[in-house]
Amino acid sequence: MRKPLELSYRRRINLVIGYVGSHLDRSLDGGELADVASMSRFHFHRVFAAMTGLTPAEYVFLARMSRAVERLRGSRDAVTRIALEVGFESGPALAKALRRHFGMNASEIRGSALDPRLGLVGERSYPRRRKDLPMQNPEITALPEQRVLCATERGRINNDMGAAARRAFGRLMTGADIMGVMPQVRRAIAMAPDCPRGPDDPDQRFIAGYVIDGGLPALAEGLYLETIPAGRWAVFRHAGPYTTLWQAWTSVYRDWVPRVGLNLRDAMPWEHYVNDPREVTPDQLITDLYIPIE
Repeated sequence: MRKPLELSYRRRINLVIGYVGSHLDRSLDGGELADVASMSRFHFHRVFAAMTGLTPAEYVFLARMSRAVERLRGSRDAVTRIALEVGFESGPALAKALRRHFGMNASEIRGSALDPRLGLVGERSYPRRRKDLPMQNPEITALPEQRVLCATERGRINNDMGAAARRAFGRLMTGADIMGVMPQVRRAIAMAPDCPRGPDDPDQRFIAGYVIDGGLPALAEGLYLETIPAGRWAVFRHAGPYTTLWQAWTSVYRDWVPRVGLNLRDAMPWEHYVNDPREVTPDQLITDLYIPIE
């Protein structure tokens, strides 16, 4: 039997799904959907993706596509009218999305004996990720406020965030060396705060950070300071290459968060890179995931 807290999370995701279906004619961003779910914006998109296999933006897009096909096959209304009803700015914008997603135009969808939503025509753009890591019990710890020296790069969440991470840490390391603060670095961390607007969104931030003790000189060009608030954290240890970290995050937000009797704080989760990838092989890498809890 599922615990009440787990059911609460599932109900909140269902509320979002129902809300999306009733508001396809308007812009729907992650912040609005987080409010519908009564969740922190730092955690909502992670919980949603872990439970559904899709980011909120991917789900909204697929809902628009499904409703568009339903309307095209069930009426003779103009493509422009249907486009506006399902949240596209114009008929050509919807037509482009249909061709990209289903490989068909509006006339072909209307005339086809097969509903393209059945997956018999074209390929699904966003396959579910099914491979997971075993769920571990976290260590619960309290940390004081931490000052973080940061560098940010941007990339697409599904294909070039690794390159963004390398660029960000490269700038951070160079800047910290110029500032002469490397002896004050206590840990190397990373944060990814954004809710993706879609798989091709190139504007996803990867924030590379050094937790710093002591005073700081003038900041090197391109670097800035962030503060991680004091509080309690659930810490999960991941062993293995960085390319499998998403599996650990998914397990945390899909399996652990809904079933434990702890509420998430409105703070950004982060990763601590325990060892140096220049000194160990990928399978020897250790990464700690810090989840803020009340």
